[in-house]
Parts: sequence; C-alpha cells; structure tokens
Amino acid sequence: MKEIHCLKSLFRWLLLLLGVLMMLALFQHKLIYHPRSYPADYQPWETSSLELLRYQTTEGSQTAYYLPPKNGSVQRVWVLFGGNAGLALDWLGLLTQVNPSGVGFLLIDYPGYGACEGSASPEMIRISTREAFQAWQREYGIESQPGWATLGHSLGAAAALQFAEDHPVDRIVLLSPFTSLADMVRHLFGGWLVPLLRHHFENRKPLQVVLERNPFPAILIVHGDRDEVVPVQMGRELAALNPGQIEYLEVPDTGHNDILSKLWPRLHQEFAASL
Repeated sequence: MKEIHCLKSLFRWLLLLLGVLMMLALFQHKLIYHPRSYPADYQPWETSSLELLRYQTTEGSQTAYYLPPKNGSVQRVWVLFGGNAGLALDWLGLLTQVNPSGVGFLLIDYPGYGACEGSASPEMIRISTREAFQAWQREYGIESQPGWATLGHSLGAAAALQFAEDHPVDRIVLLSPFTSLADMVRHLFGGWLVPLLRHHFENRKPLQVVLERNPFPAILIVHGDRDEVVPVQMGRELAALNPGQIEYLEVPDTGHNDILSKLWPRLHQEFAASL
C-alpha cells in the first residue's frame, strides 16, 4: 500500500509539473510581448508631416508610419523598432527634437501592436517589416532611392538585425540587445525551459551576416552598465564578435529603460552622420 501511495504522489507531482510546462509553453507569448493600442483620438498625422503606410500580411491589416525629412529630399531612411512594450509613435517625442537634412524615419509597429492586427512572433515581425519596406518603395521609391539605416531597442534590436539581414543598410544601432531569446530564458529561468521556447530570436547570426558584407555597415552597440532586464554581458558578447568593426559604448549608471534619454545626443549624431 505504501508503494501505491508513493506512486500516486509521484504521479500527481508529474501531472503538476506537466501542467506548469504546458502553461509556460502556451503563455510564453504573453511573457515576451506586451502589445498596446493607440487611443481612439490619438492621430498625430493630422497635425504633422507624419504619413501612414497601410499594407496587408497574413496577420491582417498593418500600419507603419513615415516621417519625411523636414528639409530637402530624402537621402537616408532610418527604420526604428521599439522594445516589447513600445509603439512606433512613442518615437515621436524624441524625433521632434531632430532636424537632420535629408533624413526620414520609418516607424514600425509589430503585429498586434498599435493599429496592427494579428499576433507578434519573430517570423511575423520579419514579414511585416518586409511589407512595410515594400509599401514605402511603392509610395516613395519612384522619386528617390535613399540609403537605409536601422535602430532598435531591446526586442527591437533583434527586429533591426532582421531588417539589416534582409536589406542593404549603411548604419546599424543596437540599444540593450540580447544575444538570443534562448539566452534570456537561461538567464531568467534556467536552461531546462529552453526546449519549450517557440519564439527564436537569435542575434549573433544576422550580425555576423552583415559583418561579412563589403562594404560593411557602421555598427554601434550600446548597453547600460546597470541594465536590469538584459544583462550588459550580452551587449559585450555581441560587440566582441568583431571589435574592429563594431563600436561598443557602455553607458555608466544606466538601466534598460532610461538608455534612450541618456543616449539621445549621440543618436542625434548618428542620424546626422554623413550620407
């Protein structure tokens, strides 16, 4: 009888463990992505030069935003990607302080974010970004063929590297990047959960791809030394892939969410870099 009781207890614990694993597998999307929508009355394009780019993917209707140059024709377009709780139009508060001649900004919302339908995943973010690029080309590419650059923060750094892998760019800025989502899972929960991961962002490979190009783009990786979300060691590891080609900047007394405000003067320089 004692053995039967022990087996029943073991079986209950195994069922509990299986339930926890299934919950983690099914609900990891909510742990990775934190989508938000815009308020119904928030329409900054009605009072600014911001332009909407609407397009379709298998996830449904998508909307990106284009902020054209204030002065002159477009010579470079920066494609900007926010973090896992960010929205494309969150960039406007900072971009209103920028006035580089000949520079436009393409602001990307992930599927399920802002006015976009569907659900985010590495694959769907990549597809949506490709379609946003094509939508820009259809609308503006006849008049000009500018250079392209990209900037991403946190999860957005992975999206920026996807864009750089798929398109020729001359500048890349990565803020608080992780090495991979698998490494983040190991850091937060331990390696035993990695096999359950269904969202595979891997930043080493696309970074190595762009490093092999000739000419290779200017690459800047920035990390706060007190980042409480993505360990600073991950930024160091990515920069170490090629210290000769990657500029690495570690910002003192800076965490994960205040890096943009502290780095804004340097980003001004990046946006205005020679075309």
